[in-house]
Amino acid sequence: MSRWFAFPAWLFASLAALAVWWWQGRPVPMADVALERVPCLSYAPFRGRQTPFDKDLIIPPQQIEEDLRALKPVTGCVRTYAVDQGLAEVPRIAKSLDMTVLQGVWIGAEVARNEREIETAIALARRYPDTVKALVVGNEVLLRQEQPGAALIAMIQRVKAAVPVPVTYADVWEFWERNPQVAPAVDFVTIHTLPYWEDHPVAIADAVPHVGATWARVQALFPDKPVFIGEAGWPSAGRMREGALPSLLNQTRFIRELLKLAGEKGFGVNIVEAFDQPWKRKLEGTVGGHWGLVDADRRVRVTLQGPVEPHPGWPARFSVAAALAGLGVLAIARVARLGPLAWFVLALSAHAAAAALVIAWADIETQSRTLAEWVLGLAQLAVAAAVPALAAHAIAVGRAAFIPAHTLLAALQARRWPGAQPLAIGLSALRLAVLVGAATHSLALVADPRYRDFPVGLYAAPALAFAGLAIWGRGASAGSDWREERLLAWLLAAASAAVAVIEGMLNTQALAWLGTASVIALSVLCQRRSVAR
Repeated sequence: MSRWFAFPAWLFASLAALAVWWWQGRPVPMADVALERVPCLSYAPFRGRQTPFDKDLIIPPQQIEEDLRALKPVTGCVRTYAVDQGLAEVPRIAKSLDMTVLQGVWIGAEVARNEREIETAIALARRYPDTVKALVVGNEVLLRQEQPGAALIAMIQRVKAAVPVPVTYADVWEFWERNPQVAPAVDFVTIHTLPYWEDHPVAIADAVPHVGATWARVQALFPDKPVFIGEAGWPSAGRMREGALPSLLNQTRFIRELLKLAGEKGFGVNIVEAFDQPWKRKLEGTVGGHWGLVDADRRVRVTLQGPVEPHPGWPARFSVAAALAGLGVLAIARVARLGPLAWFVLALSAHAAAAALVIAWADIETQSRTLAEWVLGLAQLAVAAAVPALAAHAIAVGRAAFIPAHTLLAALQARRWPGAQPLAIGLSALRLAVLVGAATHSLALVADPRYRDFPVGLYAAPALAFAGLAIWGRGASAGSDWREERLLAWLLAAASAAVAVIEGMLNTQALAWLGTASVIALSVLCQRRSVAR
């Protein structure tokens, strides 16, 4: 038994961890696209806390100009969706930058707003006929059921008669199949096809073929009209839907393969979207805010040539994880003397827990938008960090037993802790918090899963720590009545299993959550009855 094996163990674990981080973050070769720029991008100007739901918001022209200048190296065309909130300035600014615009005309249930949109769009098309490539009169109006087909057709025909540019209407492809009577009113049919959001999500390997098949299907339905893909894209972050995984690698692959297919088949395409839109996270969770080819800080994310680095910045994350693991090993070395194998296992476990915490921090950065979300995320991260720290100490010193929840809560109310060690109190309170939090997350994923992320990063480190306590026999039960913990553990196990069934076996995030939750649950259900040695 010695503490001198601590450093060699940490160094060995660091090298092993470095290999894993490098493998996950290494540049991945990918076929280039023979284009310098994307044909067209959906553009919304909202930054930070700006949102289209703020009716008093007017985007300054200089902000729009900054955006279009940032986009010019990426594309020569933008698609807008409305003319209010300052967006009527887009054609003027685009003309000055030698860019073109697919000008949107927002049509909704509000008659007065529809009228303002139509009149303004007509004026813009007449004033900038060389810049406004087409007017898109209405976006997914039929999907939202905000206008009947006949009223929509009348508005399209009115605009078409008044402007010198082509006129179209845009909707999800199924709604063109359901409303073929709209097609004669437009110059070309504009469809939306997003494989990630299909009722049966399409994995990345089949995503672009799915788009191509959808385009061919609609083109066959309207053989006398060109069919333009007005929205197609892939998210860079967020939860999986069945086998559809949001990631930078998959986003880049989708864009490159789609542009190649569009060139081969000869159809036009507009990509969703130019910039990440933070406001969409309120409606669609993490994934809603991460469809941009350029991130919210105006840094280009997706390229058309060269290998793709799936996890930019991974060396910094590895360095932080290695430092955290080193601090943990150093702290244990101050109080414990272990054998070589025990040190190596502890060092590897420390690296795994530290990596989980670093990933959890990255998830919080990606997911948090409001102050409340930040506070909740950081509180959960604090619990996730405290559990492995206390568990490692308990394993090293060979003491600390869990306290039943009812005893813990009764002592908390009485503010008296007869015979209880601080380490046992801390571990017991943290385990209860983890059980409640994990069970709540699982139930939410069962009841309302569409926009919820899988919190694997936040719970992986506690799961590893509780598994270590169970294996080493530390933190064994100091009481016999564990009804509350067992109820939560069974609830967590059942709910996480239900999540995996609902999401399907192709959803690796759901399976990872099932594994994480199962480890937490089993560490309670299989805890030893003997007093910790």
